[in-house]
Amino acid sequence: MCFLSPRPIANELRNTGVTVTCFCPGATHTDFAQRAGIENSRIFKTFGAMSAEKVALDGYRAVMEGRTLAISGAHNWIVAQSTRFAPRKMVTAISRWIAEKAS
Repeated sequence: MCFLSPRPIANELRNTGVTVTCFCPGATHTDFAQRAGIENSRIFKTFGAMSAEKVALDGYRAVMEGRTLAISGAHNWIVAQSTRFAPRKMVTAISRWIAEKAS
């Protein structure tokens, strides 16, 4: 999840020809999960992961449209928005639970 806003940097760079896009893809089917030993975590087993092709296309479109923040997938967007309304202590507890191994 993106907790920091790219907007201040994007604002500093406006009118320079440089754009800033913070891309938050969420869980993605790649070799990374296996190499990191997280393929059995709840985020992959319970919530599922998106295809690398879909994530790459979402990221490419966001950059080409000049968006400063892009979250790939409706599920990931809802999760990211929920952090705005939940207490930080709850968000960190849930984030840890999601990252743990699924039973």
